[in-house]
Amino acid sequence: MLAAFLGTAAILSSGYIDMLPRVMWPTAHMAFILFIVAFTASSMQKLMPGAYSKWAMGNRRYIGLNFALVHFVHAGLVLSNLALTEASRPAPVLAVGGGAYFMLLLMALTSNDTSVKKLGAKNWKKLHKVGSYYLLALFFATSFRQPEAFTSFGSSWVAVTVGAALALKFAAARKTKKP
Repeated sequence: MLAAFLGTAAILSSGYIDMLPRVMWPTAHMAFILFIVAFTASSMQKLMPGAYSKWAMGNRRYIGLNFALVHFVHAGLVLSNLALTEASRPAPVLAVGGGAYFMLLLMALTSNDTSVKKLGAKNWKKLHKVGSYYLLALFFATSFRQPEAFTSFGSSWVAVTVGAALALKFAAARKTKKP
């Protein structure tokens, strides 16, 4: 799907630089959807067991790795835009974003049974929990970067989805703690 999207954008554009604005937000949104599916899979299984939650839990690792792939493509597009156009980002934004991609890289590289054994299940879970909440916070923060943020559902759906995902997480945690 990603290749088809990028290929279509390339065909419709007059060149690589012309294509960049057409693909940067959609690749971030595509990655975000995959992230949310992986992030909420266990909560969905606890709160609403069924075919979807069973599928999401069974495929969470692969969904997460697809998220990483799409988001690294997005990073390449953003870096291309910064290198090839007049676009810029303040150093703190680049540092925080770089930290997110570093966490994502660590999560992707450790998304296998061997890493779970080497790190220990507790440390592996801590890495993935800290990393996923860091990424969630950045998705939320970047949803405010659009000038039209919260003027319509089309400009606020990421923040609304983050809120819904957190509500699911908290509800699942509460359900787990009740006797």
